[in-house]
Amino acid sequence: MTEFRGKTILVTGAGRGIGRQIAEDFGAQGANVCVNYARSAEGAEQAVSQIGGAGGKAIACKADIADSDAVKSMVDATVAAFGPIDVLVNNAGLSIDGPFLEMTEADWDRVQDVNLKGPFLVSQTVAGDMMAGEGGVIVNISANTTFYGRLNAANHCSARAGLNMLTKCMALELGPKVRVNGIALGFVDSPLVRELYTDEQLTRVTEDTPMKRMTTYAETAAFVRLLASESTSFVTGQTIVFDGGLKMR
Repeated sequence: MTEFRGKTILVTGAGRGIGRQIAEDFGAQGANVCVNYARSAEGAEQAVSQIGGAGGKAIACKADIADSDAVKSMVDATVAAFGPIDVLVNNAGLSIDGPFLEMTEADWDRVQDVNLKGPFLVSQTVAGDMMAGEGGVIVNISANTTFYGRLNAANHCSARAGLNMLTKCMALELGPKVRVNGIALGFVDSPLVRELYTDEQLTRVTEDTPMKRMTTYAETAAFVRLLASESTSFVTGQTIVFDGGLKMR
């Protein structure tokens, strides 16, 4: 899809993991990318370099997405560098797991800030310009556990479930100029997942998944681009489960 050539893309949490893959893959198609990060400065700079080498343009923007002033500065810097934002990918996310009865207020608040308040602030800032201009697309990265829950993750699952509803509400209010969709991710084959789960647990997951495997960074990034493309121009307000069929039962 060459339709992203010259388009301006903002990806939050793009200094590592899936976010970095999404940013680099948009850049490889000639897009202008803002690589947002909070802590992964080295990864963000590497992503900028990778995008430049692939023919795109990129800047790295450090910003805590739960801070409205930082969000405005990031958006202003992106627009100054590349022009109006065409696609926003709310990818940044955080897990601080713990038993419900032992979960601290601080751990609840921080996860809500990054996983729900952050997408709200960034989307509100970006969507205002989109509505005043030629429109755009917002893609929210969520999780399949928003539909089924997960042990020791009341803060994370609640925030992501809120993001699913935010996706619907934004789609209702911003259409038809701005499309808003979400992706409810399942297990992604990544260093983080392999750190959090045992080999036995991951074997059980793949056995229970109809596709008999986890998804990959590249596969996920490709689906993000599909939702951002004109190929899905009649799709909005949806959070699509992307887990190889794991939870369809």
